[in-house]
Order: sequence, then structure tokens, then C-alpha cells
Amino acid sequence: MAIAKAMGEAVERYCSAIYDPHAFRLAAWRDLSVPAVHPDLLEAYRTDQFDWPEFLWHPFTIETPVHWTRGVSLLTGREILLPAAAVYVPYHFHGATRSAFVMQPISTGLACGASFDEAALSGLCEVLERDAFTITWQSRLSRTRLAPETLPPSAKDLIARFNAVGIDVKLMDMTTDTGVPSILCVGVCDAATSPAVAVAAATDASPERALVKALDELAHTRKYAKHLMRYTPEVPVQVEEGHPMVKDQREHLRFYCPQSAKAFARFAWASPETVPFDNLADLSAGDASEQLREVVHNTASAGMEPIVVDLTTPDIAPLGLHVVRVVVPGAHPLYMGHGSRALGVSRLYDVPPRLGYRGLAAGGMDNPYPHPFP
Repeated sequence: MAIAKAMGEAVERYCSAIYDPHAFRLAAWRDLSVPAVHPDLLEAYRTDQFDWPEFLWHPFTIETPVHWTRGVSLLTGREILLPAAAVYVPYHFHGATRSAFVMQPISTGLACGASFDEAALSGLCEVLERDAFTITWQSRLSRTRLAPETLPPSAKDLIARFNAVGIDVKLMDMTTDTGVPSILCVGVCDAATSPAVAVAAATDASPERALVKALDELAHTRKYAKHLMRYTPEVPVQVEEGHPMVKDQREHLRFYCPQSAKAFARFAWASPETVPFDNLADLSAGDASEQLREVVHNTASAGMEPIVVDLTTPDIAPLGLHVVRVVVPGAHPLYMGHGSRALGVSRLYDVPPRLGYRGLAAGGMDNPYPHPFP
């Protein structure tokens, strides 16, 4: 299974990197004569962020020239254009294409599966997972913990393996207004030679699959963090300066390796409330197609329309694999680099109150510490 997952990951990254930038249409949204995602739904940044020192990104407006590629709504089946930078990874903004730097290209929503629907379901769940995590982290929400005694045997076995080597596993229900099961998993260790905090998360139509996946991801994250701890220097805490040394995935993980970093993450598992695992909704009845319909419906009920792009290349298709990119305009994005975090997405401010939390004030500052997501 591990080999199959690794191969799928490699194939999805391969397919997402195959594109001709000169084949895309370069245009501002206002000049398009066909349906296209409105820039307001993809603008991640607040107006004041564009004045931050060394801020890389440009405002995305109806007048901004970007490259567009074709996608299909998973809700209605209609064709709709979306920025190529939201689809392909790595996406290179360079002078020859004259496309504006409007968003951080990242792999969220990329997926490989044995069928188109299986891949689309996986990609959509990853978008919802990262939406849930970033809202939780930036708003410093103490999400309800999962009662350990109610967990399924598959999870208890994995947790016992972590416990056996001195790692305490914290599990929280971070499901948002979409109602799709989303689980936050934190591994905490007291050993000075081991990462103090490591984080993983997962969203799935099946709560048990989400839980097991989050625990699997935690093992990967901790292994990588331990490698970084051994071979890279400690990342300084620079709250007033905005943590300029936290620029990519490595620094985000390395920041939480020292024992002192526990203080910055403790809110994540601080809730006194617990919930039985069985309280999580189970949307996994039926095959991948039926589960995809359920998750798309829930996403639409939260006010978002998922869009899919088929990235399967001609050399991969004969293998029976399907690679897609799912983009959900309006969902809160994951970002790398504390100075590139998204403060302009309405869900960051709207979702916490819907879930019963106070949340952030519009225009206020978010969590002053970088996220630990890999």
C-alpha cells in the first residue's frame, strides 16, 4: 500500500507539471466572453498585505492579466475557465508569459486515482482539509477533541505505536460548515532530540478513513521534521518582524521542533470538550461516484462550487490512472511562508462564528505564529 501511495503521488506531480504556458489564453477577466471564475473568489490577500515589505503577490482584479485554462464544475457540469496558476505545479510566473503574480502555486487539490471520480473525490477532500486546517490555525480555534476510548481499533493500533516511542497523539474534530469529516492530528513529544510538535490532518467521506490517513500523515511529517531537526538550524521566533525566516515547508516544520514551540501550538488541543468518534457524519455509503456527489453537495451547501481539471497525460492514461486538480473558489488556501498567509478570504472570518467560536475581527490580525503544516 505504501508503494502504491508513493507511485500515485509521483504520477500526480508528474502530470501537473506537463503544460505549455504559451498555449494558455492571456487575458483579464473583464475581457473574457466565456464563463470564468471571478477574481474575487480567488483573491487570497487583504488590501493592506500588498504594502507589506517584500510581499511577492499582486492584487487579482477583473483587470489583471492572467493565463486561463479550462475546467468543469463538479456541481453543474458546465465548462468554466480558471487561472492556470491555480491548476499546474510547478507554475512559473516569468516575463515571457506576462502573467501577473496573483497566487502561490501549491499542490492542494491534486490527486491520482483508479477512476476519475475517485481522483476527484480525493482532490476535493484535500481542498476541504486545508480549508479546515488554515481556518482553525489562523483563528487559533481550540477544536473539540475526539474521545480516545471511542476510536475504532484501526486508529487505536496506530496510536499505540506512537505512544510506545514517547509520542502523545492529540486528535481533534476540525469539521467545518461543509459537514465533511475533517480531523486534526498533533503529535507531541517531550524528548529534546525529537520534534516537539508535528501536525497532520485529513478529510474524507469516511471518518475512519480520515482518521487513519491523518495518523499515517503524522508519521511522515514527524520523520521529515526529525531529519530537518538534525540537519538544519533552529528557526528563530520573530513575532514583531513577522517571522521572515519562515519561507517554505522546511521552515514551517523546523519552527516547531524545539520544546519551547509547544507554547505556540497548545491552543490546538486545549479544548476541555470531547466528542465520541461516532458523532462524526459518515458520507461513505456507496461507491466513489456516490461519495463524490455527497461531498460536492455539502461543499455547495457551504456556498462553494468545486471545479475539476483532468490532468491525465497520454502516457499515463493507458496505465488506468486518472490525475485531476480540484479547485474550490472561495475555500481558504494553504500557503507556505508566514509572510504569504491569506488574510483576504471571507471564510477565515465567517466560518468560526458559524461553528460557535468568536473568530477574528474583520481587519484584525490572525495567529502571530506560523502554521506547522507540511
